[in-house]
Formats: sequence, C-alpha cells, structure tokens
Amino acid sequence: MSKRTLVIGGTGPTGPHILQGLLDRGHDVTMLHRGAHEPPGLPDVRHLHADPHFAETLEEVVGGQEWDLVVATYGRMRVTGEFFAGKTDQLVCVGGVPVYRGFIEPQGSKPWGMEINARENSPLADTAEAPAKFAMQILNAERSVMERAANGAYKASYVRYPQIYGPRNIVPWEWAVLKRIQDGRKYMILPDDGLWLIFRCAARNAAAGIMAIVDQPELADGESYNVADDDQFSMRQWAETVAGICGADLEFIGIPSLIAPSAVNEFLAPASRPHMTVDASKIRTQLGHKDVITAHDALVETVEWLRENPPTPEAYPMYTGKFDYELEDRQVAAYAKAVEMCRAEAPDEAPPLAHPMPHPKVPSLTGDERGR
Repeated sequence: MSKRTLVIGGTGPTGPHILQGLLDRGHDVTMLHRGAHEPPGLPDVRHLHADPHFAETLEEVVGGQEWDLVVATYGRMRVTGEFFAGKTDQLVCVGGVPVYRGFIEPQGSKPWGMEINARENSPLADTAEAPAKFAMQILNAERSVMERAANGAYKASYVRYPQIYGPRNIVPWEWAVLKRIQDGRKYMILPDDGLWLIFRCAARNAAAGIMAIVDQPELADGESYNVADDDQFSMRQWAETVAGICGADLEFIGIPSLIAPSAVNEFLAPASRPHMTVDASKIRTQLGHKDVITAHDALVETVEWLRENPPTPEAYPMYTGKFDYELEDRQVAAYAKAVEMCRAEAPDEAPPLAHPMPHPKVPSLTGDERGR
C-alpha cells in the first residue's frame, strides 16, 4: 500500500526533485502551497492551496486528515510541528544554518563568526553572547519539533540547508555573474578578493538527502542533518566557474567588503557574513546519502535555466543586485587611488622568505649558512 505523503512547499528549487523522488518510491503525493507560484514542469500531483505559516489556514484545508509522511520545506516549522502532531507517522522539516552560532550577526560571537566545518552538535545560536533574533526563531522551531518527536507525536528529522542553488532558486545567485557577462562588462567586483568560503548544496543533492531520511525513518528519527555538495568552491572559484560555463573571459577585481557593500549583498544571506562551512558527513555515514549531481554540472544546469528565465523584479522582488556599473567603475578607480596613497604614505617592503628547515650546502652537524 502506497504511503500517503504531503509535501509542504514544492515549487522552489528542491521541490520538484522531492516530489519526483517520492513518486518514484510509489508514494501517493499531495503538495500544499500558497498557490502564488505554479511553475511549469512540476511532477503531476494533487495540489492543496493554503498558507502554511498559520494553523488556522492549515486547518481549513487539511483539517483532520492523516498522513504517513509530511515533508515540510516551507512555512513556520513551529506551526507545522504542532499542527501535524498525531496526524503523521513521520515529519521531515527543512531549516538552515542560521541555527549555528555566529552565522547571523557574527560580531555577537567569540570567537568571531560561525565555527569552521560546523557539525550538527556544534555551538548553536543560543550560546552566543548576543543571540540573533532570527537565528533563535529557527533554532526554537527545530527544537519544538524535536521535543514533540521525543514525546511520541511522530518520527521527526531536520535538514539544515546551507546556500541552495539550482533552477527556480529563491535567490538567483549566479545571476550576479551571468548578467554582467550578458551586459558586456569586462570585469566584476568580488568583495575581499573572493576569498570567502560559503558552502553550497545543489537542489538535486539536497532533495536526495531528504530521500535518504524518508527511506530510513527509524534511523533518522530525532536527528538533524547538514547537507552540502561534496565539491565546494571559494567565491572566486565559483565566479570563475560560472564565467567559464558562459565561455566568458571576465576579470575579477578584489575590493574590501567595507568599500563595496552592494557587492557583498549579492552573495550573502541578510545579516550574515562569511564564512559558512558545514560538515555534512553525518548524513552520508549514517544514512548512506550520496550526491546525485556534481557541483559543476549543477552550475551548468543553473546557468542554462537562468539564461532561459532571466530574473525580473516581479519574479524576484527581494533580489538585491543593483548592477550600477557607473558606481562600480568609481569604486574600482577610488580603491586603486587609495592603494597608491597607502603605498606612498606608508611604504612597506616584505622581508625575504626562506624555508624554515635547514638546507645545508655541505655535510654538517651544526647550523647551515643561515643559522637554521
């Protein structure tokens, strides 16, 4: 007998892959979303329209229906966890890396920022000296679901998304590079020389991680999991890869992020600062999850989709890309002048570097000619 499964959301980047994965497993799938977006090409499943942020609207549409599985990728997880208590056998919720200390408002954490390669048991937002409100909302929602699971309301698992990318993504990150190429720009500003590390997960791989949880409800019960691609890029490598996919020879100019805040906003979630790296080994070792697409191929797919579906203000009202090329030209010129001024007013010549280990030119039991 097929499982009765409800997917909350389903129209974003991971949604179609989750829906298809469930159908491939023989589930009887229904998706619930607001109905504001009905993108073409979704798998053929029944639709329910309701706002999952509120219990009263869920009650109007879902009522007392019971489900074998609920996969919640959208809405308020605190509301979802409470509403479906006793109405589903298994609940899989999607949250994100803001639960980790220092991802949001990193200045409120010491040491500064998020832990490198944060594991699921790394310090969370509530251990910061000044916990960020948004981070605490996400963390408290996750905890409320897990508490109900511990009390027998359902089997529950949580997936902590990093930066997701792919067709239909809520933020078209790659558009920052692609549009400049299409507009004939010869260079692009990368804050802090593009040295940031922001871990990402292709939508297909994130959905595969959720399927690994769906397939092993007993083992995944009560567990939170990071997901991230096997292959990761620095910001510079990512931008160069996107440009290479486009066949463009785009120059990248590094400018301190304090000077180019508009460029910063094109690459980061609000109120966050790099770095953002997670250890995603738990879901791989515990549940056997594997990437289903390489990061490069996922970027190719994303770039091709953006070419065919260029972002518009109507489709992406919160997208922050300004593409103010006159301002960018002035920033590059002003920064070049500032560098010249610093070199003139505070000239600095780095001391010569040498290998710290001895490299004697003749056999010796004492120090070499450099005293090493």
